[in-house]
Amino acid sequence: MISDDLSPLAEDFIPPFDGHQYVGGYLRGEIIALMVYHCYKDGNICHVQVLPEHRQKHAQKFGEQSLLFRGTQPLYAEIPSNYQNVLDFAYSFGFKVIDTVEDGCIKNGIKYNVNILRMV
Repeated sequence: MISDDLSPLAEDFIPPFDGHQYVGGYLRGEIIALMVYHCYKDGNICHVQVLPEHRQKHAQKFGEQSLLFRGTQPLYAEIPSNYQNVLDFAYSFGFKVIDTVEDGCIKNGIKYNVNILRMV
């Protein structure tokens, strides 16, 4: 899960619904993945999460299917530099880094740059 030291605890988090679109990935009736879209700059930003035990077998297919809901506006992602596997996943769908926020994320007390990506 991508989060930083400033993220709320799970029990304190209330998911926003206004202006957000949620796409669930299901396997045999159980949710294994989630894609969230919401407004960002001149388009939307996406956040994807696939349960660890399903990533190798189902992440690519879920990504392909959930991107069908992205619409026609530009699509962005924000990925901290310490998650190279997540960056590689985004690259596989045509995302390119367009900007970097220095020290934009803190994980376990360590600052990381955050890559701003856009799907091209």
